[in-house]
Amino acid sequence: MLTFRAAASAAALLVFTVAGTASAGDTLRSVAASYYAKAGQIAIITGRDSTMDYYQRLLDDADLLNAAPPSYYTAEQWQHSVQGFSQLDLSLARQLLAQSYQPMGSIRGLGEALVRSSKDGTMQPVAVYVPSGYSKDKPSPLLVFLHGRLESESRLLAPQFIEDVAERTGTIVVAPYGRGYYDFRGSESDVYDAFDAATQAFTIDPHKRYLGGYSMGGFSTFTIAPMHPQDWAAVICIAGSLLGSRSQLIESKMRGTRFYVLTGARDEIVPTLFPTLTAIFLRDAGIPVTFYSQADGTHLLYSLRSILSQAWSDMESGVVRSPEGLGAGGQGLPEAMP
Repeated sequence: MLTFRAAASAAALLVFTVAGTASAGDTLRSVAASYYAKAGQIAIITGRDSTMDYYQRLLDDADLLNAAPPSYYTAEQWQHSVQGFSQLDLSLARQLLAQSYQPMGSIRGLGEALVRSSKDGTMQPVAVYVPSGYSKDKPSPLLVFLHGRLESESRLLAPQFIEDVAERTGTIVVAPYGRGYYDFRGSESDVYDAFDAATQAFTIDPHKRYLGGYSMGGFSTFTIAPMHPQDWAAVICIAGSLLGSRSQLIESKMRGTRFYVLTGARDEIVPTLFPTLTAIFLRDAGIPVTFYSQADGTHLLYSLRSILSQAWSDMESGVVRSPEGLGAGGQGLPEAMP
């Protein structure tokens, strides 16, 4: 009998088998061609801003299938990721082509849903991971996870280490695309639509609803969370930072919320000073915060997987570790993203 993971891997491979001869790249390019032919119709469904983003994803995925894995991935890890996000991107395109949408509640493992926008009625993509142990009879934790700049929701959720920590903690993870808008500005409602859809589709523990973000998504958590602070038991910011312009809102609206701030000491994109200053500000404001620094970590989420696993476990357990070695406050928060 197949295990859940083996079955999921087999299903992912099945997606790329067409008549036993066509390559996965051919499948992606064929669906891309069909999508391009109907892009005008699809734009009515999704809105014009990101319609062609989904087309370009298919072409990029096809190119990556035969690319050598990055130096920080093993060949097996890279194959798992590429198959994962290609599977999600194909599902997104096919749902839009058919104008038939997979109910979020039917997803097990990795899947892609389209959620109707409360802002303008368009259909917006959300990547979803539902762990194998999920049961509607037992409330599960929920993490709404925001991706980085020039990244998609599918690429954020596809890596094996995200699946592993979600499985270990029994957490349902949903990642909205946010229409590719910078800092999720203008698509904040898409984030809350994804949150609402998940709480309706699954049995969610009301005391374990979390907002997380990586890079740009990490910065964005400090804008999104205070819009409805009562929705979040904790916020996890990975390779991002609180900006000075947002600090008063956090201090006034989220004093009782736990924060988990993660950084790589070798991050050259978002200097480790930024998350460090964020943790110092939260600590000095009396807001519960735990700080994690990966000595050999860079800006790559993969390089932070060890502290991500630790922070995620702490968040799920309600643990707050008094931050040490941060130094005194007094230095101002950054005013803009790098």
